[in-house]
Amino acid sequence: MSDVRWDDARRVEAWAGEVRVNLLRVAALVVFYGHHLLNAYVWSDDPGLRGRYTASVTVIVLTWSVAAGTLHVCLHRRWCPPGLKYVAVFWDLALVSALLIIGGEGPRTPLVLLYFVVVASAALRLSLPLVAATTLGAMAAAILVMGHYVFISVGRDAYYAPDSAYRMARSHEIIFLLALGACGLLAGQSVRQARRLVAGYAVLVDEPAEAA
Repeated sequence: MSDVRWDDARRVEAWAGEVRVNLLRVAALVVFYGHHLLNAYVWSDDPGLRGRYTASVTVIVLTWSVAAGTLHVCLHRRWCPPGLKYVAVFWDLALVSALLIIGGEGPRTPLVLLYFVVVASAALRLSLPLVAATTLGAMAAAILVMGHYVFISVGRDAYYAPDSAYRMARSHEIIFLLALGACGLLAGQSVRQARRLVAGYAVLVDEPAEAA
């Protein structure tokens, strides 16, 4: 009976979670893109933040917005096949990676922390396989971005040159990947706890007896 209750509850709440994630996705796009425009044209005098870089960021944001709009239509019509959540998650990971790559700084930019946001969002879909896939996908994406930074953006010789200003400590890379894994484990525990709450407890705790 508990599995039936969990499947019924997850079917509804997973759809609701996807709706919430999509709304947060749109809000994040507005906030982050607004911050980028202010940083590029008001707060900073760095010309590298304008021109081609801003155009590339705008294309990514528009692509992300179109995807969010398409997902909204699907969810509004209650069309939510099992594979939809995987498409949404890996689309987020791909576009986060694109943002890191176009800037040329790769994992050195604070935007790399967005991988944690994507992993955390997986818990709202109430699917342990999705949480695992998202965590492993975020790790793989971070490694690919690092590889692009080392071998394409900077170049292997310049990156591994003595006293290179581009090199990142290997311990920092490992800690980042371990932190992503820990975030995935916590997201998975949230799903497991939700299942226990839906299934109920095998032992009922009585109210404490009133003092005589």
